[in-house]
Amino acid sequence: MNLKYEDLPDGWVVCFLNQCPRKETCLRYKGGMLLPDNIHECNSVTPIVLKLKSCPCFQEIETIRVALGFKNIFREVKARHAPRMRAQMTQYLHGNGTYYRYYRGEKALSPKQQIWIKELFRTYGYTQDIEFDDYKDTYRFFDD
Repeated sequence: MNLKYEDLPDGWVVCFLNQCPRKETCLRYKGGMLLPDNIHECNSVTPIVLKLKSCPCFQEIETIRVALGFKNIFREVKARHAPRMRAQMTQYLHGNGTYYRYYRGEKALSPKQQIWIKELFRTYGYTQDIEFDDYKDTYRFFDD
């Protein structure tokens, strides 16, 4: 999987420290090497981290499978459960606006969020495997 500059989250901290012993396995360094020539400023790791025992900004290069959209997961849910389940999901996903961005697949659900949603369905007695609308592999930019 090739990382592109467009894949980096807005404002994500990158690194340019060639002296770092962990640069080959760091997503921040890999991201820093992708900055196009027209980018003149960005958030970056400072050289002070080279004096520390371990870099607090280090981000291991790792891929995860994210889910996109969940328009069909309530199909088999009983009408008496649906409102309460939607309300719990809305709260977990931080409000109506973000709920619908996840619902439409505009925002990706992390593996941790997928597990939480599947557990919610299990607590209501829905034991069939929950399938989201789509899935894609991406780099892990943030810890869940």
